[in-house]
Amino acid sequence: MRVDRYEIFVDVDYKNSYYRGVERIYLETEDEVRLDAVEVKVTSVKDQAGKELPFVQDDKENKVIIRTGKYSGHIEVSFEAPIKDKLSGLYRAKERVIKDGKEESIVYFTTQFESIHAREFIPCVDEPAAKAKFKLTVRVDKDLDVISNMPTESVKEEGDKKVVSFQETPRMSTYLLYLGVGKFEELKDDYNGKPVLVATPPGKSQRGKFAIDVAKKSLSYYEGYFGIPYALPKLHLIVVPEFAAGAMENWGAITFRETALLADDNSPESVKKRVAEVVAHELAHQWFGNLVTMYWWDDLWLNESFATFMSYKSVSANYPQWDMWGDFVSSETGPAFFRDSFSTTHPIHADIKDPHEIEQIFDDITYGKGASILRMIEGFVGEEAFRNGVRLYLKEHSYGNAKAHDLWEAIERASGIKGVAELIEDWITSPGHPVVRVSVSGTKVRFSQERFWISERKEDRVYKIPLTVEVNGKRVSLIFDKKEDAIDVGEEVKTLRVNLSRTGFYRVLYEGDALNLFLSSNPDRYEKYGLLDDYLRFAMAGTVKVDDYLSVAKALFDDGDYLVVQTLTGHLLLLWSLNRERYSGLLRDYVFGQMPHWRTRRDELGRMTYAQLLEAGAWADEGFARGLGALFDAYDKVTPDFRQAVAVAFAIAYGESAYDELLDKYRKSQYDEDRNRLINAMLSFRNPGLVVSALSLALTGEMKRQEAIRIPATAAFNPYTRYEVWKWLKTHFEFLRSLSSGIATFARSMRAAMPRLALTNSEVQEFFERALRENRYPDMSIEIRTGLEMIPGYRRLAGL
Repeated sequence: MRVDRYEIFVDVDYKNSYYRGVERIYLETEDEVRLDAVEVKVTSVKDQAGKELPFVQDDKENKVIIRTGKYSGHIEVSFEAPIKDKLSGLYRAKERVIKDGKEESIVYFTTQFESIHAREFIPCVDEPAAKAKFKLTVRVDKDLDVISNMPTESVKEEGDKKVVSFQETPRMSTYLLYLGVGKFEELKDDYNGKPVLVATPPGKSQRGKFAIDVAKKSLSYYEGYFGIPYALPKLHLIVVPEFAAGAMENWGAITFRETALLADDNSPESVKKRVAEVVAHELAHQWFGNLVTMYWWDDLWLNESFATFMSYKSVSANYPQWDMWGDFVSSETGPAFFRDSFSTTHPIHADIKDPHEIEQIFDDITYGKGASILRMIEGFVGEEAFRNGVRLYLKEHSYGNAKAHDLWEAIERASGIKGVAELIEDWITSPGHPVVRVSVSGTKVRFSQERFWISERKEDRVYKIPLTVEVNGKRVSLIFDKKEDAIDVGEEVKTLRVNLSRTGFYRVLYEGDALNLFLSSNPDRYEKYGLLDDYLRFAMAGTVKVDDYLSVAKALFDDGDYLVVQTLTGHLLLLWSLNRERYSGLLRDYVFGQMPHWRTRRDELGRMTYAQLLEAGAWADEGFARGLGALFDAYDKVTPDFRQAVAVAFAIAYGESAYDELLDKYRKSQYDEDRNRLINAMLSFRNPGLVVSALSLALTGEMKRQEAIRIPATAAFNPYTRYEVWKWLKTHFEFLRSLSSGIATFARSMRAAMPRLALTNSEVQEFFERALRENRYPDMSIEIRTGLEMIPGYRRLAGL
């Protein structure tokens, strides 16, 4: 069956959160029509002559089967459905507004269709390969605004209603269709004559100026890089008040949670950097994912890995002051390595048979590992050859679908390097990653490889590693595709670096004197980050002792590079949170030893580093927290970068007397950026009762659903309150899970929380082991298994 076009009319009952619709579907079939439909009631089906067609709606299989026989033309499907509160399909989202000192709510209807949720809006063929054109018309109350992928074609008033028709879309997948209904305020600009708009709830649009600047610079960068203009006649960037994902790349109508889109001069540098990366990521999708789409979800990485990699290239080019590649290795490669170290990992090219498995692969493998492999391949073939391969791929498959091999064959053709396709295929089809052991013997540098595991070792494998080495200042590159190999440099080895600039997706374990040779070789910041990250994970796995990691860490204690300082601060704070008695002195010595070097820094990286040191200092020392927390009286005048540290310090030092003040400011804050900062502070109290009170804002509706499902991971960090946090989570587990129905956000948050909560509480591990045995939470099973596998490594770091 082939679908060419959908003409969709939807009549929205805003007051009662309900809609009725009729669609004409232009199609060809040899036998019958099978449409996907979930919680949408089909009331009638007619052929193009107006004759009723027999149909069966199978709610168990979520299919509508229409007995057409061989057919070419259009069918007319009538349907209706409630607009629900869950964060997928067409759903209801509430924006909290303070007006004249009173709290009000504005209701929005908005869609989130990726991966398989368009079927919750209309009966359709809800698969990425079933591309079609969409002509959308919506009847709504005339005081409401309507946004979709394309510009408005016409608006006709009908009494107290209006009918809004949109121009027809290009051929695209169902998951990219968008509809938003509510009261929007818009900030408008243009790029090469095309409107670029930020749409927000009332009173917030002016904070979208920075996002528009990022969008225009990103469009210019991508048009130059891809050699293909942005395809649609306008671009909307839309704030959705309640949104499970960070953002969604609907073609021409990109949706964002507020904190991923709105930032201004009153925002911390870290927030602006995050907004720039997310906007650039979603705009990269307008080519990778929208213009060219994967055939099936097993190649989701074609969308997400490329958008991730390209977003860092774009932001790095447009905002060089942030050193985005430092962020890439720490925020993309590092988490991908970690997630890839457990038995629950999967190849980048995932084997997806059941559509309900799709949601669980929106993870660090699909995003971070895939992007890291692309960076490695670009380093192997060269930037120009890589770009030419990408251009060739996009040109050949525009407005269509593609498979992974189409891309790597294009890169091989563009580079002229034989074996590139085979190299890429090996990496995207192989789970896990290697650790390369490096040793020196006379004039030889020896290498061996094995698969790295943090969890119990399951299997070994040999990878095709594009190995980069510098010995005595001379660079050597080779494909290391055997268990052992060596290079003879013909002279004494005096300096040694492996995995230059951390471009390869492999860990490095320096054995014997090789470690000191590396440390004396003037490694760059990415390599020093890699050393610290590798040795922390080696310690978790038991590959080295925790004291070996600490020796490596102490060797870099005096290093003044921002990435080293941020990494060590994060590592030592993690260790402190796992065992305060063992690590508190080390954390204090490092943090307070570094602070004087960063206190007067005014550059962007300097301010972000000092902010991290301040917050770590507040956790480490209550006396320091008391002095820092006293600044909360002038919170709004505190430098934006330092506000979270001040709020956390205020909670830690002043406890119960701080609670009402934090809660009052939380309730009065207009922007999610501020509210998130304040709830993080309220989860930092050392009094368990106060933390439980803060958690319970999730139950009253005062906390947005998207934040309620992320708080387990945040709350579990606090070492003073874990027992009570677990009791609260266990009591309200089903409620929190229901907020994330059909989306894996809560599962990922619980995966991060589990090993901390289970450190000294065996009940946590028993609860989730029993849940697996009884298949109680099938939608969370992968993340639960991962969390359980993480527990021994965390206990090893804690010395338990």
